[in-house]
Amino acid sequence: MTLKKSYVKELFSHTLIYGLGIVLNKSVNFILLPVYTKYFPPEQIGLFTLVQSLSLFLGVIYTFGIETSFMKYFIESDDVKSKSEIYSSALISLFFTSALLSLLIYFQSGNISVLFNFDNYGESSFMIKILCILMFVDTLYRFPLLLFRAELKTVTYAWINLITFIVNIICNVLFIIVLKFGVESIFYCYIISTLVTLIIGLIYTRKYLSFNISWGKIKNLFAYGNKFIYIGLFMILIDMSDRFFLKYYFDESVVGIYWANYRLATIMSLVIAAFRFSWTPYFLNLTTNPDNKKIISNIFTYFIFAGMFLFLILCLFLNNIIEISFAGYSLLDVNYRSGTGIVPFIMLAYIFSGLFSILNAAPFFTNKTGSLFAFSLSGLILNILFNFLLIPKFNITGAAVSTLLTYGLMSLIMYIYSQKIYNIDYDWVKIRKILLMSGIIFTAGYFFVNKSFEGSMTGFVINLVLIILFLTAVDKMKIVELKKFKTLFVK
Repeated sequence: MTLKKSYVKELFSHTLIYGLGIVLNKSVNFILLPVYTKYFPPEQIGLFTLVQSLSLFLGVIYTFGIETSFMKYFIESDDVKSKSEIYSSALISLFFTSALLSLLIYFQSGNISVLFNFDNYGESSFMIKILCILMFVDTLYRFPLLLFRAELKTVTYAWINLITFIVNIICNVLFIIVLKFGVESIFYCYIISTLVTLIIGLIYTRKYLSFNISWGKIKNLFAYGNKFIYIGLFMILIDMSDRFFLKYYFDESVVGIYWANYRLATIMSLVIAAFRFSWTPYFLNLTTNPDNKKIISNIFTYFIFAGMFLFLILCLFLNNIIEISFAGYSLLDVNYRSGTGIVPFIMLAYIFSGLFSILNAAPFFTNKTGSLFAFSLSGLILNILFNFLLIPKFNITGAAVSTLLTYGLMSLIMYIYSQKIYNIDYDWVKIRKILLMSGIIFTAGYFFVNKSFEGSMTGFVINLVLIILFLTAVDKMKIVELKKFKTLFVK
């Protein structure tokens, strides 16, 4: 199946550049994992994780779900004046609502700490107060970046995030290593770096800034985005509820160990995040393309191949990765290594969440986005049930398996539904071969090689051979032609 234009390559180029921005912006926790696990004990990391989880939950409330509606109306507008009204209306309205929400949370910080039964009332209340400032800046800084995504200005998006990344890293080193601040300094650094992003973003988008806001457009943004508030909340709860179940059944140190090992799967999470960032505006621009079904089918196959390849790389070389040390720092401190067994489950969960995002195109194409509410709510109910059943018995492994089962079932249900409303011929012959070979290579490397040659150079070499065999088989069987895959990296 050959298309006149390489849409897979086009999407890949956007994903790669968005990925650079997202990697720089979101990989700080992974890059500084050796610092965090060296300077902060598991219980402090656990407290940080729980408060950070609250920030992700609040992020959906603060934006009122209008991120998607902003992109939709901005892309559909065909003149600068209309785009300016949409952009300015979104920013100004969220400025006031975010300020009000932050004031409310600030004065209720003590009650929120009691509600979640944090171990250290004083420290948790203080971090929640810091969170108020973070949420205000975080809400506003997103919209210049959303504008760059809507206009497909991927390079601008990436280099601004490069500056943010540098500021964030410098602040972390200064506050933690030099000044010896506590775990709350991670939030300080994020606030400073996002504030820099916001200022630069406003400068670059100044032609769309004005004080002539449109109440009609504000109403449209909030009306269309209304359902995405609930969808966003449900998806965040699916991702974060396991932390609070672990806190309830165990303690904050267990949450800290879970978070640190969860971070090991950051490579996959960053790839999925980059793909989602580029996928939403990308498929919205494919609505009228007569080849959109073929394009989505191709992307679906390539996504599964790329996802399974990354899955094999990280899982097979996990022991070697965590043993890497430099100047007294290792990627994962020994106090946190008891949880490495969750990494394969989390990696697969990320892959399924990416597939779910691809399948979301069907409801958008058929104007049935209301169905996303039902699917996300169903996913949340499943996730809570799995957490309730598995976490008390299997600890952090139960939490990871719950996430995997949730996204796996959500993807299956969404696939069945999307095929009914917008049937697409996916290449299941190739997909089954990819999954079969991935399963064989993973079983051989993870359960046999890694158990027999744990962290040794011999195990590393054998696993490398297995990866080469996987790529060779995929190429020779013409499942994915690697020569064509290489061209994705060529400008």
